Amino acid sequence: MPIINLRNVEKIYRTSDIETVALENVNISIEKGEFVSIMGPSGCGKSTLLNIIGLLDHPTKGEISLAGHDLTHVGDRELSHFRNRNIGFIFQSFHLIPSLNVMQNVAVPLTYRSGEKGSDRRRRVREVLERLQLGNRLRHFPSQLSGGQCQRVAIARAIAGDPEIILADEPTGNLDSHMGAEVMELLHDLNRNEGRTIVMVTHNEEQARQTDRIIRFFDGRQVF
Repeated sequence: MPIINLRNVEKIYRTSDIETVALENVNISIEKGEFVSIMGPSGCGKSTLLNIIGLLDHPTKGEISLAGHDLTHVGDRELSHFRNRNIGFIFQSFHLIPSLNVMQNVAVPLTYRSGEKGSDRRRRVREVLERLQLGNRLRHFPSQLSGGQCQRVAIARAIAGDPEIILADEPTGNLDSHMGAEVMELLHDLNRNEGRTIVMVTHNEEQARQTDRIIRFFDGRQVF
């Protein structure tokens, strides 16, 4: 069974006088351990698709299942719980909290988990930051870090909860080529050595060709 399965998914945004079709008849299956790129021009529905896979948005029509769970008609509370346990997010703009240091930023998703000791949480955060070569930046704040370091902190936050699925929205978009290559190497390591399933939205054709498969979109539709 695919770890990500979308069937006949549509997303329509409506106002009082305008109807905008963001996604139309999308059918996607992604196997566990795949590294898949989503490509297409701006406004074609890529980020909307990622939000639906990440359970941050609801499809207007269609079915979605993740890790063998049919989540089509599940309530928001259950979706939040599933998302916190199974999905890690990496964003182009990092989305780090300026007033929190590196350790605190990485720990944010874990604070929403019940039944976990604070000492275990801190140990896990420290371990993942050491792995990403940020062990000497634990008490630093985002303003004291380079762009590449901020993105590594964001990756640490995404994987600290040990999710099966990582969703990355233009993860190298705000980085120079050298730092972008470092981030891609980290993602490939997570995929190849840890078996994490990664779905990455990107405009970078060279980076997309390094992944297992490219799914292309145009005007809300898959194109082949």
